[in-house]
Amino acid sequence: MRPKVETCVLLSILLLAGSAYPQSVSLSSSVPRENTKAEEPIVTAKVLPPERPVRPGEVFELSLELHVLPGFHLNSEKPGDELLVPTSIELENIEAFEIKEAIFPEPQVKKFKFATKPMSVYEGQVKVKLKIELKPAVKESTVELAGKVRYQACNDEACLRPARLPFKTIVRVALTPGPART
Repeated sequence: MRPKVETCVLLSILLLAGSAYPQSVSLSSSVPRENTKAEEPIVTAKVLPPERPVRPGEVFELSLELHVLPGFHLNSEKPGDELLVPTSIELENIEAFEIKEAIFPEPQVKKFKFATKPMSVYEGQVKVKLKIELKPAVKESTVELAGKVRYQACNDEACLRPARLPFKTIVRVALTPGPART
């Protein structure tokens, strides 16, 4: 059975009309490096664990250094618009650790082509200080602290899809009795 001429004409019109509109472009969470086939991540993370063993029940500081590729920025933890994805940090091993406070640096306020109002952003090196409690029930001599940085990276023209960047480190545990330091 042959399709009716009207159906063929209608489908042709719809296909032509659809191709006349600009197509959406999806940006990757990494960009090609010059003169190489490898891609460079837009955001990387480095964890600086506590220098000394931590006692169960103690709150300790951990530094998380994010590096944002030049030409890109991240929304801050308070981007100023409910439609923007804030930068946040979550831990995976919640049986052993709890974030008590995340101290983000002062963001920059900038205006971009794609936004109607200025945005609160981070660029370059971003140092976040985390105050984390090692829960009292921990009995191991070392515990892996793993988590993810949730962020949305943008360039001057558009924002990428939100992403999660994993990080991890080993925290040494002091199992001998003694006063907890907070």
